[in-house]
Parts: sequence; C-alpha cells; structure tokens
Amino acid sequence: MRRHLESPVPSSTETQHKLDKRYLESIEKFHDSLKELSDYLYPAYIDESLPLAIQHLLDTWKNRSSLNVEYELPTEWGDETCERIHLVLMLLEEFLRILVSEVTNNPTVCVKLKQEKTLSELIIEVTNSKESDLTDIKTSDDIFHLSRTVEILLFGKCYRHRRHQTETWYLRW
Repeated sequence: MRRHLESPVPSSTETQHKLDKRYLESIEKFHDSLKELSDYLYPAYIDESLPLAIQHLLDTWKNRSSLNVEYELPTEWGDETCERIHLVLMLLEEFLRILVSEVTNNPTVCVKLKQEKTLSELIIEVTNSKESDLTDIKTSDDIFHLSRTVEILLFGKCYRHRRHQTETWYLRW
C-alpha cells in the first residue's frame, strides 16, 4: 500500500486502472492472509464448543482442498477449556496438512468425535483407493511427532488401526 502511495501518478487512465486493479488484488490477498492468521490463532467457535469448532475447521478444509471430508459430531459436548480445544484443532489441522502432502490420490476423510464420562476421543478415518498411499502416512516422521504431541500436551494416547484401504487414527484424552 505504501509503495502504491509513493509511486508517481501514471499518465493515462488505462495505466491507472491497471494499477488500481493490482493494488486491489494485493489488498485482498493481504486481507485473506490476515484472516487465515486470525482464524489459526483464535479459531471460530472456540468459546462455544469443540464440535462446532471442528465442524468449522473441516468445512474450511472442504472449501480449500481436494479432500473429501465428512464428519460425525455430537450436538452436545461437555466442558472443555479453550486451550484444550485450540490444541485439538491445531492437531487436527496438522494431521490434515500432512495427509494432503503425503497422499497423492484424493482420500476420503471422516472425522468423528465422541465423549464418555472422562474420556474424549477424536477418530480420523482415511480411506483411499490405493493402499500404498496409506503406507506413506503411517511411516511419516510428521505423524510420529504428531502422535507424541498428543501424548505429551493432551496427556492422551494416539494409535492407529488399518483395515484394507482404511487407516483409522484414534486420539484419546
């Protein structure tokens, strides 16, 4: 914006129109980047409930990637601290980021959230037409570090189960 204001005034209206268009595109790109950063730092619905926050995150992923995302989320959810909700959302976001970078085909991802008394569970099912793509996920260093993060920061457990073309990840806390 500063460079635009400091630049000399163009001689023709056509040049001015091109500059204005480029300037507007730059501002929109900057605004989108700020919005993404804001959503990452303070996700939508974080104050209300974990299921709503996860639903918003997954809807965002549906719109911006080639993933086929489905979810089964409860309408009622017990009290959860904002810090814990934020951590779960960050872990889910990171898992989806790793998934998109590791799997070449467009997998189907189904996210389920369950809560029983003192146990909360996030289940991520990844179904792909090629089993070999799923092998890349389980051997990924990033996934190993992500599961260790669950264990350390959420004081929980992370494990996986594989059946045919479906890899299921369980995050329990």
